[in-house]
Formats: sequence, C-alpha cells, structure tokens
Amino acid sequence: MPVRLIAVYVFVFALFAHPAFAQSTINGTISDPQSAVILDARVTLLAGQSEVRSTRTDAQGRYRFDAVPAGTYVVMASAPGFQPATVAEISVTAGQGATRDLSLALAGATDFVSVEGVARAGYRADAASLGPLGSSPILDTPYTVTVLPNELMVNGQVKNFKEASKYLPLVEFQEMQGSEILRPATRGMQGSNMQNARMDGMGIVVTGANSMESLQQIEVLNGLGAAIYGPANPSGMFNFVPKRPTEAPVRRLSASYDGRSVATGQVDFGGRAGPGRRLGYRVNAVGGDGEIFVRGSDLSRNMVSLAGDVRPFDRTVVEALYSHYSLEQRGFPGWFTYGRANRNATFVFVPDAPDPAREGYGQREAGVDLESRIAQVRVRHDLNRDWRLSVGALDQLVERDISTQVNALTDNAGNYTASLASGFAPRFRVFSNLSYLNGRMTTGRVSHDVAIGVTGYTFKTYSDVTNPPAASVRLGTANIASPVVFGLPLAGIPTHTNLFRSSAVHQQGFSVADNVRLGGGWSVRAAISQDWIWTDNYNNQHVRTGGYDADGVSPLVSVMYKPRPRMTVYVTAGSSLQQGDIASGTAVNAGQALEPYRSQQQEVGYKISLASLDLSAAWFRLRRPFANLDPADNVFKISGDQVNNGVEAMVTGRVGTRLVTYGGFTVLDPVLTDTLAPEANNKQFVGIPAWKSNLLTEYRVAAGPATFVSLNWQLVGERPIDDANTAFTPSYHVVDIGARYARALKNVMTTWRVTVNNVGNTHYWSTLGPGNITGTNVGSYTAHLGQPRTVAASMEVAF
Repeated sequence: MPVRLIAVYVFVFALFAHPAFAQSTINGTISDPQSAVILDARVTLLAGQSEVRSTRTDAQGRYRFDAVPAGTYVVMASAPGFQPATVAEISVTAGQGATRDLSLALAGATDFVSVEGVARAGYRADAASLGPLGSSPILDTPYTVTVLPNELMVNGQVKNFKEASKYLPLVEFQEMQGSEILRPATRGMQGSNMQNARMDGMGIVVTGANSMESLQQIEVLNGLGAAIYGPANPSGMFNFVPKRPTEAPVRRLSASYDGRSVATGQVDFGGRAGPGRRLGYRVNAVGGDGEIFVRGSDLSRNMVSLAGDVRPFDRTVVEALYSHYSLEQRGFPGWFTYGRANRNATFVFVPDAPDPAREGYGQREAGVDLESRIAQVRVRHDLNRDWRLSVGALDQLVERDISTQVNALTDNAGNYTASLASGFAPRFRVFSNLSYLNGRMTTGRVSHDVAIGVTGYTFKTYSDVTNPPAASVRLGTANIASPVVFGLPLAGIPTHTNLFRSSAVHQQGFSVADNVRLGGGWSVRAAISQDWIWTDNYNNQHVRTGGYDADGVSPLVSVMYKPRPRMTVYVTAGSSLQQGDIASGTAVNAGQALEPYRSQQQEVGYKISLASLDLSAAWFRLRRPFANLDPADNVFKISGDQVNNGVEAMVTGRVGTRLVTYGGFTVLDPVLTDTLAPEANNKQFVGIPAWKSNLLTEYRVAAGPATFVSLNWQLVGERPIDDANTAFTPSYHVVDIGARYARALKNVMTTWRVTVNNVGNTHYWSTLGPGNITGTNVGSYTAHLGQPRTVAASMEVAF
C-alpha cells in the first residue's frame, strides 16, 4: 500500500540521515531592469515570518550574509523608485552557500516576483514547480523546462493561451472548436483534455476558458512527465501558476482597447496584513466586451480570482484560491474540414488560407460560451529545516456551450458546405489531489534531495441526453473566396439542459524521487511512479456500459554532470504510462477502452546560466503507440507508433545593456511507423512542421530609462496535410511589433503599451490535424485560421 511504502521510505531515510549544523553564505547582486547595479539597496533575510538580519548593497550592487545556519530562507530587496522583490525560497544545507541575484522593476512596472518562482531581468526564471518535486532550480533539472512569466504576457498584452504560446517556440497546440479551446503539446505529440495540464501541480481541464490575466507564470516541462505527475501522455506538462499574495504590496489598475472595439478593464491588488503580516490577500478581476477583428462579432470576458493565505504558525501556511472565468465568442471564424471520401477519391484541400477577418466563415449568432470555476486549497508545513510536507486539493467545473460553424471543403476550387455543429461535451468536472514530502539528507558522504508524493484526479465527462454528440445542421454552400453570412436554422441554436455523466476517468500515482549528489559535479536523479488507472462509461440511462482497471510503473532516470557551477550536461531516459483511447461508435468493439499506452523517451541536454543570459539545448527521441480502426476486421486496436526525433534550444536574457531576447527553435522529424495503411508508413505526422522558431527582442531606447520597443518574429515550416503526405501547406512567418513607456505622474507610475500583431497581415492555417488518427489516409481532417492583423493598446497605473 502507498501509505506503508511512505512510512518505510521515511523511516529508512531518517535512520541514515545526519543533521547538519555547519553554516553557509547567501550572497548576490541587486540590479535594475537594464542590468545596472543598485547601490545602497536594502536586503533582508527572512526565516518564516521573522527577520534574521538585513544589510545594504555596496558600490557594485552586491550583498552578502555570512554564517547562515542551515535552513529555509527568503531574500527581500527594496530601493527608492523600485518595486520590492523577493526570491524563491532558498534551502541552505550544511556548508553549501547560495547565490541569488534580484532585478528590481521600476515602481509601477509589471515585473514582480512571488515566492513560487522568480522572474529576473530579461524574463529569466530560476526555478519551476515540478509537482511532487516541489520548486526546483531549472539549471539542475535534467529535462527541458521553460517558464513564461507574467511580465512578458502583460507586455505582450496576451489574453489567451493561443496568444501566449507564440512566445514558446518549443510548444505546439491543436485547436479543437476554436481559438479558445486548445490542447497544448510539446515535441510533436498530441495533447488531451487534461492529462498534460496542471494548476499548482494538480490536474485541470485545459479545453475550456483560461484567463492569462489570472496567472503568475506558465511552466512547461517538455516530453514525458508521468514519473513526476502520474499517468500522462508524452506531450509535455503545462503547469499554470495562479497569482497569489505577495510579500511586497501590489496595487494596479489597467484599461485596454483592441480589435475593433473590445474595451477591457483590470484591477490587481495584493499584499500582506494583520499582526506579524500573517494574512495574505490577492484580488484580481477582469471585465471586457466588444467587437473583435470580424465585423458583427462579439467577445465578452469576465474573470475574478481571489487568493488568500494565513500563517497560523511560523512553519505552516494555509492557502486558498477561487477563480471564476467566463468567455463568450460570437461571429468568430469557424473551422474547415477536408480530406477524401475514399481511397480512390480526389483529395480536397486549399493550401492558401483565406482572410479570417471576412464575414461569413462563422455565424454571427453562434460560437462558444465557456465557463470555468476553480476552488483550491493547499497546506504547507515545514517539519524541520530540511523537510517540508505539502497537501492540496482542487475542484474544477467547466461548462461548454459550443455551437460553431464548420465549413466542409467539397473541391479544390474552395467550394464548401457550411453547417452549424453542436453537441461537443458540454460539461467537465475534475477533482484533483496532491500530497508530497520533500527534504534533504546525507548518507555517509552522499547527499540526497528526496521527494515522495501522491497525485491523481477524477475526471468526469457529461453529455446531452437528447442531442447526439457533435450533431450538425446544414446552413448552405459557398466558396472560400466569397463567404456567405447564413441565417440561423429554423430550430435555432441547440441548448443543453438535460445532461448525464457519460464517463469517469480515475488516475492515481505514487511517486518517489531521489537526486543523489555524488561529488565532483556528478549526480543521479531517479524518479518512479506507481500508477493506477480505471475508467467507467455510462449511457443516458445511467447504466455502466464498459471500462477497465489497469496499473503500471513509469520510471525516469537521469545522469547529470556540472563541469562548472552554472553549467549542466545531462542524459535522461524514461518510460511513461497513459490512459488508452476508447473505440469509436463504428468499430466492432465500440465503446471499449484500450489498455494503457506506454511511451519511451531518451534525451541529452545542455544548460548554462551566464551573468545575464540563460541557454539550453536538447536532443530527444520519443516513441508513442497509437490506435487505428483496422479495415480488415473493423476492430479498433493499437496498430502503429509515432516516432519523433528532434532538437530544441532556448535563449533567454540580456544581450548587452539595452537588448533583451527570449526565443528558441525546434527541429523535428515526426514519423508514423507500422500503420495499417502502407502509404502512411514512415511519413510525417499531420500538421506538425519540421521546424519552428520564435524570437522576441526588446530594446531600451536611449530617450529614457523606461522606453522600450519590441519585435517578435515567428517562423513555421511547411506541414503535411494528410497521413500520406500528398501535399504540404506553405511555410509562413508572422511579425509583431510593440512599444511601451513608463513615467511617474504625481507619484503614480503610469505605463502605456501598444502592440501590433501580425503586422504583415499574413493569412495562414494556425493548426492542421486529423479528426482521428486513422492511419488510413481516409476521412476528415481539420484546419483553423490564424489571427489577422490586430492592434492593442493599454494604460496601467500602479501606486
């Protein structure tokens, strides 16, 4: 049993662990956003709620605390004209010091840091929260980890994940029923509704409403994650970190205007109060409405996020979070379907995407109405200076009213039949849990960083009793060059009022991880998760129609070598378990769930953190099985593999005194093997480009210390349109430009921003994908339109 295993593991560690009483040093440099050092800044060392000591920076901006006992600390820095900032918690072991540099944002700017992770100058991040592993230094993790900080999203005026993802060159996504309903992924592997999405390490549904304004940062772990998070597909892990109370006060008001007439307001207040500053609070709210880039469209967004914490004891923190986000889109472009009716029919597709701003590709009255409510509670307790226990639970309700226009291409001249599609899963419900014990110990001369965790969720899907899934009503015919604005069908837009639970997926994993430091710069990290998966399927009479119960082990082993303190070379190999697919209604074994899939990955990587620049690169090989409908016997079965070989690299930080860069590239060879259709064997996977890159550059203008101009350049290579690779979409590139200026007006810092997205108004297919992975070169594929040129402007005041 997991409880017994935990007890044995803790007992063995406690038996051999040696307490450490030696003292160490904490030091670093305090700088401004342009990397100029700040002299005479006040730096405070905190242990829990108690101030241990304070000091001032010297002429080189340096601070130093000597003779620091082993334990867990927070460093806070402040200076006149700048926002106070704190670093992530520092765990000091016997005789091992720590270096933490801080970049202080101008008073009123958007760069602030919470104790969850630190965003340094140049959008750099030191640490990421890796589920049961807790907050880990990115430099010391043997995987590709990318952090997208709130500061970058605010400066880019990002509103949804599709917009945020352009800054993540190692990330892809598959649009499902529009620009808001996405499945994010890495390394060319397919994402899912929730297997690879987390909030504070706990599972959430990602194919619903997601507000970027509610987030402190997005953390992405590429590739396999099951050994850390429990059963998951190999498409990476996306951890959404919400805004929480900060040590330094936050007082912000902002107003923005984008599209044709979308006006949005936001308030963001936070800080600490009460005796001993034991109470923390954060209130974040957004409201907006107006016409987006299509005439006659409507976009409405409303979000409120309430976070609080209380520290009843010096070593205990109780955190609570509630968020509610609703989004409505009407009149947005629908998506297109294409393909062939049978093997002998002509393949139908239009490689050049039309202008998405034209009316007629979507219904004015139809679209998506999404709502997501999340309630979360966490308790963190420091057992002693070396061990911490964390327990959390999350409840999410996702409502989805989806009725959008689908345009089925009927020939290569661009003619299509428009239909109103509805019936997509109207409700999801998730209950997630996470408990882990983190600590460090020594056995002889070897030190260990240990994590023992239990994580899992119950994911329920609901369907409409009366409306069949994905029902459609024909609207009429048109041509892609001359779209038509159709009227609503006589029956109107379907509504979902009578729902039943159609399926429930239960996943639970018990994981153990140990990072063994061998000395001489060498270390070994091993993680293993014992996973359990069981499913239940039901009909609209509430009768269980099928399911399965399975279990397995997901291991991950890494060898790391640090030739220098700020440099890491690693080799990682792992195997990951995930839930199997369910046979479609046309299969002989309709409704049957396949046994869990197992994926394998090998990775070799290199990371280096220079004075003002972080660089990382990795080579990987990833293999994943997939299931097809066998035309010989019409049975849905595992019948092939997707094998992805690739190289990826990232660079983040400051080049010189004025230029910031945040970018990278992926080169990928995603190949299908052993499929049921010979023409699909050894062919590239649908919609995955062989290369993709994105480079954001931000330059500080000499005219003032807070005047910046930016350019973001995204390039995407050609992509196969079908399993047999009969044709490819052309490669494309999109350029965004922006500027911002900050100035104090009557002691209130005011920041103005303007962004022009897609300056060249490039028309492109943002995603291509199969309706199902058929491997038979027959059936329906989907294509979504990318965003046209748009302009966004905002003003923010902070006090």
